Amino acid sequence: MIRRAQGVAVLAIWMLIETSASTLAPQGPSTPTVEAQVKAAFLFNFAQFVQWPGAAFQDRNSPFTMCTIGDSIEGVLEKTIDGETLDGRRIVVHRLTSPENVRACHLIYVARPEARRSMEIIAAASGVPVLTVGDSEEFINEGGMIRFTEAGRRIRFEINPDAAADASLRVSSRLLRLADIARPRQRAAR
Repeated sequence: MIRRAQGVAVLAIWMLIETSASTLAPQGPSTPTVEAQVKAAFLFNFAQFVQWPGAAFQDRNSPFTMCTIGDSIEGVLEKTIDGETLDGRRIVVHRLTSPENVRACHLIYVARPEARRSMEIIAAASGVPVLTVGDSEEFINEGGMIRFTEAGRRIRFEINPDAAADASLRVSSRLLRLADIARPRQRAAR
């Protein structure tokens, strides 16, 4: 499993470097897009390079729960994590329809269709060790931890390490080296 996880990590890094925007267009109704595949690989790798406190799990047999809201990765995440484990825990994927269930997640991805609800979801995850990942332009400014971006013709990501630390999550320096470090803009005083 470790070799496979390392292989997936190498693949995700390669995709980060080589993915072009021209290949990110939808390929058909039943075919997942390259963008969905890249994002699913990133989500799996984010989980591998972030450390959760022991209190984030009920017991040693509790699964690692990845949640999606406004899922734009169309089942690709399930295929990406199929048969994988994280620190000996099986990984499960749940689709959320409401922020009330966010606290049952370890990682939550807020897809572009639900960007308008990002602030509500981030607020629901406040104070608990939940890694928040999103697509919206304001995701980091709203308190999110990781945001997917496009730089030129490549999918990249930003990380707000302060938000992760506030949630008692430790982001690996290896992941931080690949990311653009982002801090929320200070909002103007009224």
